[in-house]
Amino acid sequence: MRHKMEIRLRTLASVTAERAVSAALAADCSAPLAAHATRDGEIIRLRALLAAPDGSRVIRASAEGVDPHQVGAAVARSLSAQGAADILSQ
Repeated sequence: MRHKMEIRLRTLASVTAERAVSAALAADCSAPLAAHATRDGEIIRLRALLAAPDGSRVIRASAEGVDPHQVGAAVARSLSAQGAADILSQ
């Protein structure tokens, strides 16, 4: 039972990091945004990309850390610095 709870908590942290990216960018479900978090012990590794709807531009970002909200926010900041708002307004 304890093992299942640990797996659920690890999964929750990964999902939280992934969702933090879309929340920080105010992206809805139709946005061409992908985020994928993996765990290595306590470390969360998050990679994300945002693409123009026609595929003409793709930006990528990654970050790692232990706090899923901070990791997601770091990735969102990186995508924003690369022009995420322009892509999301298309």
